[in-house]
Amino acid sequence: MTISKPLGGTLSSFVLFILISFVLITMSMIRLVADPQPEWYVYLSLAVLTPLAFFLTFRVIINYKVIELGNGQITIKYKVRKKLRQYPLSRVIYWKESIVKTGKNSTFKELEIRFDDQFRLNLGLREYSNYPKVQAYLTKKLAGKKQDG
Repeated sequence: MTISKPLGGTLSSFVLFILISFVLITMSMIRLVADPQPEWYVYLSLAVLTPLAFFLTFRVIINYKVIELGNGQITIKYKVRKKLRQYPLSRVIYWKESIVKTGKNSTFKELEIRFDDQFRLNLGLREYSNYPKVQAYLTKKLAGKKQDG
């Protein structure tokens, strides 16, 4: 059984950014209520940080998922939402690995798994643990369904 979940460093940096954003939003709201004519940057910080903070909160915290591969199935557990998705390997339409060269010595790698109900699961190398094991499992069990990325 292979378990892949978001890396601690990635999560902690996002959570830190979200916390700082909400502190700045709160400070801007207090300033907006207390001051009859606040400076222009108060409006700017609210206009930029509020949607960004809520988007990241949803994307990172609410959609926190743990992926388990083994026993002929892929299980996706959404811990915060208490939701569970289980797919037997026969329900995988295709999977592919996208590799993008991002610099002289670095690359971005991402696995995409598409299921028959059009659900798409993405796993990034720098975002999720056990990426090589997930790739090896997919190569071993679903070699015929691999698409070129």
